[in-house]
Amino acid sequence: MTEKERQQIINRIKELEITKKNQVWTTDISYLKTTQDGTVYFISFIDLWSRKVVAWDVCKNQKTDTILSVLKKAIKNNQPTPGLIIHSDKGSQMRSKMYRDFLGKYNFIYSYTSLDHSCDENAIHESFHAQLKKEKVYLMKLKTLQHTKQVLHEYVDKFYNNVRIQACLKYLSPLQFEQINEKVYV
Repeated sequence: MTEKERQQIINRIKELEITKKNQVWTTDISYLKTTQDGTVYFISFIDLWSRKVVAWDVCKNQKTDTILSVLKKAIKNNQPTPGLIIHSDKGSQMRSKMYRDFLGKYNFIYSYTSLDHSCDENAIHESFHAQLKKEKVYLMKLKTLQHTKQVLHEYVDKFYNNVRIQACLKYLSPLQFEQINEKVYV
């Protein structure tokens, strides 16, 4: 890693108080095994304020353009304003010129886990992936990419965002928390 790359790895959310929707999104990739299509990649973006999964997809690769296609869905569905911080680990896709240029086009700010980080610097996303696997993925065999998308749609869109309560959200689901609290910020 060059000195310039080292200087660009900045955790901008470590001590940041999250007070509103679309202030900080996190992103991560999780590997999932299927019986027929091999390894597929679950790419997701989460709003740190409400813990809502704002966009996700299951893909055959984890290339930068694939991640950007998921991010484009998140932008289209959530209409964030300039200044949104998008936090990730230091994966090469997230540090690529294509990714940073895309964020710059929208005046979004990149943030990365620090060089010597532990998983606590993206803990909410890591915890979400663990929940997803324990509560859904490990209870069944994922057959194909399409089957995996159907299974994760049931979990993320129908259960996690809408129904699954979270103690940190005053025992509300992410969507309930947003509906009750975002009126305060309008």
